[in-house]
Amino acid sequence: MLRNDLLEYIPVDSSPTHKTIALAYDEAFEQGFNVTSKEIMDYLGVSSQWVPRHITNIKFRVINLVAKKALAKYGRPEFKPLHAYTKIYNRKSFESELLRNSFVEVTKGLLPATKIPRSLISCADACILYKMDRKTFYRRTKSATKYNIYGLKRYSAREIEHILLDAF
Repeated sequence: MLRNDLLEYIPVDSSPTHKTIALAYDEAFEQGFNVTSKEIMDYLGVSSQWVPRHITNIKFRVINLVAKKALAKYGRPEFKPLHAYTKIYNRKSFESELLRNSFVEVTKGLLPATKIPRSLISCADACILYKMDRKTFYRRTKSATKYNIYGLKRYSAREIEHILLDAF
């Protein structure tokens, strides 16, 4: 669902079979509906409650109980990991919305991000991972690029790794 757009109605046969239902979902998976809430949680380092509260303007498909049964019987095996989820998001929609809500922190404020790292890390997670306190972390990472994504302060995990491992 995109901002200010009505829900998109996808017509289905009046009495669809499990086979046609599974085929429709497999087509959706092929067309980019393959981002799970778990993937979003892992990427942004957020809780399961955070995702539905903040990730609202992204196209998605719901996999209901009938669809789960249809996919279990007729679904393509390469998409089997997606069958366990109730809500599957569109990758292009997620990436564009993520970029729209991402900024790079500079001394004078925030600039829109043009690119986001593949792997992000928060200050708290980095402090645990590299066994240091926040004060030490901030002192050593002054030169690191700081991202503000949906209001969350994040760093490039790779950049932090290079900075902190070089410091030792």
